[in-house]
Amino acid sequence: MTKTEKIKVTLQATKERRKIQRPITYVLKIQNLTRQKEERLNRAFLEAKWLYNWLVSDFNRLDLPAHKIAQVEIKVGDKFETRDLQVLGGQVKQEIANRIKDNLKGLRRLKERGHEVGALKPKPFVNSIPLIQYGGTHWIDFQHNKVKIVRLGEFRVLGLHQIPPNAEIASATLIRKPSGYYVYVTCYLPKGEGYPEPIAKAVGIDFGVKDKLTLSNGLMIDFEVPETLRLKRLQRLLARKRKGSKNREKVLRLLRREHERVANRRRDCQNKIIAFLKHYRVVVWQDDNIKGWAAQFGRQVHRSGIGGLKLRLSASLRTPIPVGRFAPTSQICAACGQRHTLTLSDRVLRCDCGWVCDRDLNSALNILRFGLNLNQPVGLDRPELTPVEWQTAVRILGSNPHIRISRHDEAGS
Repeated sequence: MTKTEKIKVTLQATKERRKIQRPITYVLKIQNLTRQKEERLNRAFLEAKWLYNWLVSDFNRLDLPAHKIAQVEIKVGDKFETRDLQVLGGQVKQEIANRIKDNLKGLRRLKERGHEVGALKPKPFVNSIPLIQYGGTHWIDFQHNKVKIVRLGEFRVLGLHQIPPNAEIASATLIRKPSGYYVYVTCYLPKGEGYPEPIAKAVGIDFGVKDKLTLSNGLMIDFEVPETLRLKRLQRLLARKRKGSKNREKVLRLLRREHERVANRRRDCQNKIIAFLKHYRVVVWQDDNIKGWAAQFGRQVHRSGIGGLKLRLSASLRTPIPVGRFAPTSQICAACGQRHTLTLSDRVLRCDCGWVCDRDLNSALNILRFGLNLNQPVGLDRPELTPVEWQTAVRILGSNPHIRISRHDEAGS
């Protein structure tokens, strides 16, 4: 069997194995950096920017074997100078070229659908380096808490305890942030493993602006992380600095760090909510156009990051079921099925059958019914918040000061 045939057999076996696995990405933070190692990391990101911009400036260069590229030309002022690629491995170079090809394919698909797209342009900086193959571009030493990256050396990392023993380690990405350097490791686990013991069979979720999530059992979850006073002060300070000055660069570094802190807090809210929803066997939600909400409720939508939460549900939950965007979940009585005409100001649904219910809770009940393909309305058999669910919500969500939880009273309130 030739080498090419062996590769094809291995790839086919991997595809079959991935059908019964699910991907999980773990974040490892690089620690105890010496000045020499930090300079080497910065050199890697600089060379990644050089290579990316050199390839983007002439797409015919994508036909070249990227793993063999040793020198590139960069523009310095009004002239071009040659730079050597000293610390980027061959597989890393090839994956940078593959990223550009994937971006071009994505832009072409968007253009075919009628979207207005621009051209790929050179980047002022690159903060992401792909490490595509475990054992080829990176290795992990669990015993000594170290990650080895090809041509960059060994780095001590924090967070290896997150990776379970039965995880199949795949690709990784070297990330540079204002707070430091990170390695994002993608692993594969068997489907069904890694989830907590379920506390209920199914739950429906209605997304909203006032209460970001309303569950079909009556639980309401609201979360917002506003801009900090320090962030606003740094923005005012930046406006007074002269462009190109060192003081402006210093303020920019502080501003990026503060933006990262705020983003991390919003991300933690999402993580806590997803950790709670993992306790349900089935989670149903409506595929709302949250991006369109920003036109009318921009600040409340952006402060919560609810759009990012919706995008993460499909990849994070045990059995996620999205309901169509245009399903009339708010207008149908969850008790008898009669359809009503409601405006955004109508926050309570009052039906002729006697059903009086909060609009969001009524929508969540209908979302659950549509997702489970139930033919009959819930009537008096609607799910109620159990003490176990409430205690689990308080334990997980209550640890974040930006998340507020409450519960509806009886259905008739």
